[in-house]
Amino acid sequence: MTSYREHDFEDPFDAVGFVEHLMQSVVSRQKRKDALESSQPQSTRNAALESAARGSPMTDNRSPRITAKQGSATPSTSHGKEKVDAPSAAGHDSFDPQALLSAFDEALVDLNALSERVERRVDKLMKVIQKEEVETKAAVSTVEKSVENASTQFQDLDDRINNVAKKVVHLGDQLEGVNATRSRAEDALQLMGFFAKFHDSDEVDDEVFKVSKRIHEAALIMHKLHLIALELPQERFLVVKERIAYKYVEVQRDVVKRFEYAQSSGDVDEMKRCADTLLPFGKGYEQCVKRFIALSQQGQFTGKDIFGDIASLVRRVSEIITKIFENGEIVLANFVSSVYSKHLQKYVIDQLKKVREPDIEVYLKTLNDLYMRTTKLSSTLSTYKMGNDSGFLARMTKSVFKQHLEDFMSVELDNINERCSGVLEDHKDIIAQRKAATTGLRRRANEDVCDDLVSHELAATILHEHKAAMLRCANLSVPTELPQNAAKLFDALMDSLVTQHLVPAVEVGLNALPPPEPKNQPDVSFLRLVENTSSIVQLLEKHFRDFVVPAVGSSPVHADCLHNKKELFQTVQGKLDMGVDRCIASQVGYVRHILSSDQKKSDFRPEDGGAPPVFTLACNRSTTYLTAQMNHIRNCVDGKNLQACLLDLGTRFHRSLLEHLQQYTYSYSGGFVALCDVNEYRKCVKDFKVPVLDLLMEVLHSLCNMLVVAPENLKQIISEEAHLASIDRQVVMNFIQLRSDHKTGKLAKILNF
Repeated sequence: MTSYREHDFEDPFDAVGFVEHLMQSVVSRQKRKDALESSQPQSTRNAALESAARGSPMTDNRSPRITAKQGSATPSTSHGKEKVDAPSAAGHDSFDPQALLSAFDEALVDLNALSERVERRVDKLMKVIQKEEVETKAAVSTVEKSVENASTQFQDLDDRINNVAKKVVHLGDQLEGVNATRSRAEDALQLMGFFAKFHDSDEVDDEVFKVSKRIHEAALIMHKLHLIALELPQERFLVVKERIAYKYVEVQRDVVKRFEYAQSSGDVDEMKRCADTLLPFGKGYEQCVKRFIALSQQGQFTGKDIFGDIASLVRRVSEIITKIFENGEIVLANFVSSVYSKHLQKYVIDQLKKVREPDIEVYLKTLNDLYMRTTKLSSTLSTYKMGNDSGFLARMTKSVFKQHLEDFMSVELDNINERCSGVLEDHKDIIAQRKAATTGLRRRANEDVCDDLVSHELAATILHEHKAAMLRCANLSVPTELPQNAAKLFDALMDSLVTQHLVPAVEVGLNALPPPEPKNQPDVSFLRLVENTSSIVQLLEKHFRDFVVPAVGSSPVHADCLHNKKELFQTVQGKLDMGVDRCIASQVGYVRHILSSDQKKSDFRPEDGGAPPVFTLACNRSTTYLTAQMNHIRNCVDGKNLQACLLDLGTRFHRSLLEHLQQYTYSYSGGFVALCDVNEYRKCVKDFKVPVLDLLMEVLHSLCNMLVVAPENLKQIISEEAHLASIDRQVVMNFIQLRSDHKTGKLAKILNF
């Protein structure tokens, strides 16, 4: 019998192969046993068959026979390929389970042995794996350190590459602007070559610096080297940087000399080449511009009209500048600045010296004329582009007149005070005449005293003088002193126009006001004085906004000007309010005179059977006069003042009319006459276009309606009429008592008063 311990498997973990081998051994043993049984006598086999037929096996351990095919053990039901043969009469297919048990016991022993071998091999492999793991960890740690070092080096290299790239890009941009046809590599190589030469020697022995025709090329090379040198550290490259800087200045000086020679010979193309070459250099370019400006002004300004000469020169030079310089706008601005400061300023000083002493007014006019001509010249030159500074020419104009501004304000104040005094002197005679006309018996009837008290011509003249002064002040004052100077001029204006003109005129007008209870139509020409004064005040307000406010701005003197103006205007306004109040009182007083003189008692107690009731004569005259006065007020007053005046006039008229109507007794037909009168009054007051007055007249009409209502309907009307329900019941009763049937009809008893 073959021992399973002696069998060597190619793979110790091949359990399937082991089981197949085991089954082959069992089958071979069974075959040998069957062969032995076939050699027994026939009687013995028959007894075995009978025993099997009865269901009792010959042995206790009998089991179905297992057949093997191709080295695998399968049950007898495997689709007929391998099967368990039923016991036959011959007894050849009997199965011995003891042999299979023995085989399994031996297999278990072999499996245990195999398990021990596998465990030993696993232990051996684990030791190998642990050793390799330690070695691998050490190798990985080494690799990680190498990776970290490599990453750090790569980061440093990347930073250095970025820094170098920035410098290369910056240098490349400079090179592309100078010579786009040459590659960056060639330029860098050339510059490194020249840099090496400057590093090795003080004098660079190269043809580009020796040949005068190649001066432009040399200048461009030095500019690039200068830019590179600026970025180099001072400690390591001090000597080479000094050499480059010295050569850099020397090349600039040579190019500037070449530019001067080209300008003297009129070679515009060469001038442009030199200017383009010096453009990146800074100081060299500035020196080139200065030389151009100086040479362009030589031999100019020989005519009598310096302003025309300047305009012509700027026109010619601007064309040349446009051809030569890239930044021609700035160069032209520098040229104009030089012309203004050196030539125009000298001309202004000479002209003003001639007229300063004889006459201040002539001096100011000459100063203003020169300033205006300079401003006009600046306006003409503004058509040329001189940079983005829009206030450049204005500043140049101020610089020309700078030395004349120290005493300008005192001269201006003296002049405006003198001019205003002369204008006011002529008008003072008119004020004196009107003032005399208002005293004693000298005033004649229908004399309009207030007509000429305020003069628009005088105000316009003073405002014009002040406007000219303010313009000169705004143009010639130092910006920090402008608010104070403007405030001084404004104080002079207020003193001349308000204190010396408007206030005396209004005071004379107050003396000419009519009495409060006139018997004749009052002269309210004071309202025209109010109109004229208000008009001048409005002009003064506009003048203040247009010329004073821009000058004083938001400085502290602005508040002082407003305070001064407010006080003077309040003084004038107070006097005007007093005069208007007295005019309205006189107008209402004259209405009362018309009502009292023209109104008859019989008007409201006509005979029965007479003509249909119409408004009375007193009503006609009153409304006609009141309408005329309303129109007069509208012509003289406007805005909120108009509403206030009409409200005051209407309120006083309503009060007087109410008192007037309560003086009479009304018959039934007379009540209709009163209603007609009140209706006319209501139409007249409605033209005032003041809602409050309309309401008052509606209430008055409702009260007069009580004069014609039937006695039995009075109580109902009083309770239902909206206007009557809102007023005192006693007022209603007072009107009812004016009825002629008040006592006879026992109206008080009917109304339960």
